Amino acid sequence: MNSLQNRANAVMAFSLSAIFCLLGAIALSALLIPGNPTGSVALDSIKVVTGRYDKNWVDYKTRDNEFANTLMQVDADLSSLFHWNTKQLFVYAVAEYSTPTHPKNQIVIWDTIIKRKSDAMIKKKGIKNKYSLIDVNKKWTNVQANVSLHWNIVPYVGFMTYGHSQASDGYAFPLPSGIQT
Repeated sequence: MNSLQNRANAVMAFSLSAIFCLLGAIALSALLIPGNPTGSVALDSIKVVTGRYDKNWVDYKTRDNEFANTLMQVDADLSSLFHWNTKQLFVYAVAEYSTPTHPKNQIVIWDTIIKRKSDAMIKKKGIKNKYSLIDVNKKWTNVQANVSLHWNIVPYVGFMTYGHSQASDGYAFPLPSGIQT
């Protein structure tokens, strides 16, 4: 005869095995659900200003750093990414450009978290960049940037999946305000 402890152990081991098999099936089945999201980001304006980033910036004496400020519009329909295993979406706009010293640069300029399917239709205009556009070279001269919309699907169970929209045509950064060539 089995003792009460042996029977409880067998029930718990079977229960945990069944739960983990169910969670594995949920995680794998969520990868098979198709989604057809659409999205685009367009920059309405780019303004380059000079200055010091903040009091902790290394460059205290000169004001040679260039910073870009943008106004953009985001148009996206991400509702097809929501299904029974989607907890939330992390959506962000990325500016990608190249410089002679660094061939691939990416800067996140805006982001948001979407927790409900009803909020997955994004139509916003006049959005300012949430994060500063600062280049390693400290200058935005002769830089062309492509902007695209990216998203991460955060599931309840399973693997995070990623996606992005088609990159926009290149946007040229203008000279800083008050500087003539």
